[in-house]
Amino acid sequence: MNIAISSDHAGYHYKEMIKQFLEEKGHAFFDFGTHSDEPVDYPGFIRAAALAVQTGECDRGIVLGGSGNGEAMVANRLPGIRCALCWNRETALLARGHNDANMLSLGARMISAELALEIVELWLETPFDGGRHLKRIQQIDAALRGKGGSEPDSKEETPATDGTSTGSTDGPEPADETYDLLIAFRYIKYMEGRNSIEFQVDPGLKTPSVIHVPSPGRWNSDLPEWTRNRRDEILQRVKKKTSHMKAEFREY
Repeated sequence: MNIAISSDHAGYHYKEMIKQFLEEKGHAFFDFGTHSDEPVDYPGFIRAAALAVQTGECDRGIVLGGSGNGEAMVANRLPGIRCALCWNRETALLARGHNDANMLSLGARMISAELALEIVELWLETPFDGGRHLKRIQQIDAALRGKGGSEPDSKEETPATDGTSTGSTDGPEPADETYDLLIAFRYIKYMEGRNSIEFQVDPGLKTPSVIHVPSPGRWNSDLPEWTRNRRDEILQRVKKKTSHMKAEFREY
């Protein structure tokens, strides 16, 4: 099974412990950060893992925080994600058996390390009961669609950890205007207003992810006019907002 995993600083050490457990059990995992116990804002890390589950890149996801509450809330913002906050054996069993939870949220400050591993193991091994519960799962998705939700889409994106909100404009924004960065599983989108460019990403499993960028000689010819002669500026912004990924930038 392919498992997406991410945490904030409070959940970092449990995340590392769970990664080792997953490896011992023969599961592959994709770590979306954070990569230390230095304080961070969690939404970007959690969305990245949830997106990998939503798009089918990973079979399930595990997210961790101090209480696990905020992490579950972020993950459940994505249509098709059913992230259960579990704190004992029974909640883990019911999350899978009754709710077909495809993501698990754990509060590292709420439970012991031993119990966290026990919950993970139960959650991974417990099948969905189906039957009357299947109808209820279908109603969850139907309710989302009725309120303007959408079906999972492979092009869904997730904001970077410290992304800045942007307004809409009809043309290129000046270099000193706000910008945003959206991190998806296999690409990163840099945006200024309605203008955007994408960089391909090769996600790393146990090695750093690789972000592919045009060389200085290809930048102006390969990218839109509004990016012309702004390579250093734009890449500096991308590197700043992807620092948590410890990614390698590779020119082509």
